[in-house]
Amino acid sequence: MRKLAGYMMMLGICGALAAGVDNPTARYIQRSMKAMAESTAERPATLRVFFYGQSIVAQNWTQTIEKQLKETYPTVRFEFCKRAIGGFTSEALIRTAEHDLYSWNPDLLFFHVYGSLKQYEGIVRKTRETTAAEIILWSSHLSRNQDPKAMAAKRDDRSLGIQDIAKRYHCMYIDLNKKWCDMLNAEGKPAGDYLTDGIHLNPEGCRRYAAFIGEELLRRPELGDGDAASGAIRTVPASAFVAQPDGSHELTFEGTRVVAISNGQGQANAQATVLLDGKPLAGQKELWALTRTSTGPYIWMPAIKCVSFRETPVAEDWKLVCLPDSTPDGKKLHFKVIGSVTGEDGEGWSTEAFVSKSGRVAIEARDWHVAWPILYRNQNITRRNQEKNENTPPAYLPKDFTVTWKSYPTFTDRYAPAPAGARTLLIQGSSPRQRHTLTLQGASPQQLGIESLQINCPN
Repeated sequence: MRKLAGYMMMLGICGALAAGVDNPTARYIQRSMKAMAESTAERPATLRVFFYGQSIVAQNWTQTIEKQLKETYPTVRFEFCKRAIGGFTSEALIRTAEHDLYSWNPDLLFFHVYGSLKQYEGIVRKTRETTAAEIILWSSHLSRNQDPKAMAAKRDDRSLGIQDIAKRYHCMYIDLNKKWCDMLNAEGKPAGDYLTDGIHLNPEGCRRYAAFIGEELLRRPELGDGDAASGAIRTVPASAFVAQPDGSHELTFEGTRVVAISNGQGQANAQATVLLDGKPLAGQKELWALTRTSTGPYIWMPAIKCVSFRETPVAEDWKLVCLPDSTPDGKKLHFKVIGSVTGEDGEGWSTEAFVSKSGRVAIEARDWHVAWPILYRNQNITRRNQEKNENTPPAYLPKDFTVTWKSYPTFTDRYAPAPAGARTLLIQGSSPRQRHTLTLQGASPQQLGIESLQINCPN
């Protein structure tokens, strides 16, 4: 607590902020806070922290939060990931989350996005269903045209809606909107003083934003060690494996993610085949994932919001190549898909649902995001031509425009001894709330140097 207070004072925030706040919903992040607080150099904690949303989450305040956590808890092995997509509201982000969020499987999620609260809730709900992440939600700061006095007098529907979602899904809720209103009203300033445009934060705005989030990231033992509704992350000793007559070793568990933690004492030539429910891992479709696709023309947003598969993938690189009879405005694309292992896998049109010949690629028509960037660029070209008396030609779909992505396993089918403290993902994606059997064939956990297993169990 003293370290955190010192850090907040270093930021130049007033003493009231440095002291923290009494937020009972902090109970929903106490598993993560406890792990950080109890981490030592001898037994360091590992914490996977994910920031997700759109352009506000892409701003530099998140780097301040990262720095705060690292400096406050120097022995923790943090794994930070930020995959925010500027301009993607919840209606779009609910599709990209299939690639970005659930497969990354964070321990702690910072989430904020504009757009439909229904789709916002859908992202939170699926995070709960597929991961054991503790989740932090917060209400929005003020845009340039919002009156802080009016906003303070009557809470806006969006803030109340996010608070309701946080309550129903057992998430920490930070009322940043109220803090922002109180700050502006106390200083007698308009909202625009902390913005670069209508909504985006300037450097001082980022500093205040980070302070309002960071002051609540506290270990509070009186609130418990984490709420069960967030799901559980259990540590199971290697001794829980049971030797079988055929020489294999089995562990029965419930959960969606199993990580082996090494003690560094495995035998040099030991190696084991890993099975799930008695079957090889590579043949189980739920244990595979796809990366987000490459960007669309003239923009940072993915060209296709979501790609899926009908049949079990293999590890390979994919590309989708637009063919010459695609329309120049990107509204109707004729394409072919090619896998580095599968080979040419069929042709389709962006206006129709597509499933490749192998079933390893499936694209819904609603997920294309190529025509809008072309239209957006041309609107900007037209405006600039009019304002500056220029004659820049319009933009069209680039010749042979190509979209790329990868299919990859979320498992390790052959486990060999690793250095002390190494964490190896054995499986991810198994059905929650169902009993599974993890089998090691060829060597015992002791021969492999497995000290324990971390098992993530969504609620």
